[in-house]
Amino acid sequence: MNNKKLMGFLAPLFLGLILVSMDVLAVDLAQAKSSGIVGEQMNGYLGLVNPDAPADVKVLVQDINAQRQAEYQRIAAKNGASVEDVARLTAQKVIGQTPSGQYVQTTSGWQRR
Repeated sequence: MNNKKLMGFLAPLFLGLILVSMDVLAVDLAQAKSSGIVGEQMNGYLGLVNPDAPADVKVLVQDINAQRQAEYQRIAAKNGASVEDVARLTAQKVIGQTPSGQYVQTTSGWQRR
């Protein structure tokens, strides 16, 4: 499957990931991102910018990443793509739309937008 077609399928996924994140514990995730504890990784999953994050933030990241992985698997199976490709393309979109002040992963490490 080409990237353009796959990107068409990712638009609803992106919205779904945001809604799931907001439904699950939006205030906590928003606070974790704005405080620089959590950021978006290049692999399509959340990551801990600060490895000393509180336990509840670590659990939140694990929960959301599990939901993302399940959605990536669903999209990949439906479209004959790899889970890694779906996750990577989603990461590009999410990172591109990350608000200033929040962290994103780059090839050089974590960077504040």
